[in-house]
Amino acid sequence: MSLKYAILGLLDREPHYGYAIKQKFEHMMGKLWPVSYGQLYPTLRKLQEEKLVTMKTVQGKKAVEKNVYSITENGSRYFMEWLRKQNKKEQISIKDEFTLSLFFLGRLGVTEVKELLYAKAREFHSLHEKYSEEYDHYGQNTPDYRRAMTRKMILHIEAEQQWLEEVIRQFTEPH
Repeated sequence: MSLKYAILGLLDREPHYGYAIKQKFEHMMGKLWPVSYGQLYPTLRKLQEEKLVTMKTVQGKKAVEKNVYSITENGSRYFMEWLRKQNKKEQISIKDEFTLSLFFLGRLGVTEVKELLYAKAREFHSLHEKYSEEYDHYGQNTPDYRRAMTRKMILHIEAEQQWLEEVIRQFTEPH
């Protein structure tokens, strides 16, 4: 997902400075989707270049200047067009470091390969427990979008676990 739509959606309600955008986004997404300042500020600059967002420097507390970002009329239209778009891009990807490492596991001994694969299995198990516990503790006031996103994360983790079980058999059992 492009962070730009999240920023536009937040700014479409009211102007914010960068720190507040990050805080609101992370509050909205929970632990599912952290954002770094290294992602946020370049995206804000790009949105300014595209004339979808404007920035105004204002005096903050303790004489510190802050940059307040506002969505433009064009930015609001652009966001609403995206929101209404039916065929939004889904990101299903195998472009991660672990998957890449599979190409090179032949350079390691069988014991090292097993250790790496089982460590990854423990990582997936831990993630599954974390998100399942979070999901199980949601109350009636938990927004529907948060429930849906967390459930999607759980299902993705379960698919990764199933795939990893196959990889472990492939790499550790004799052919």
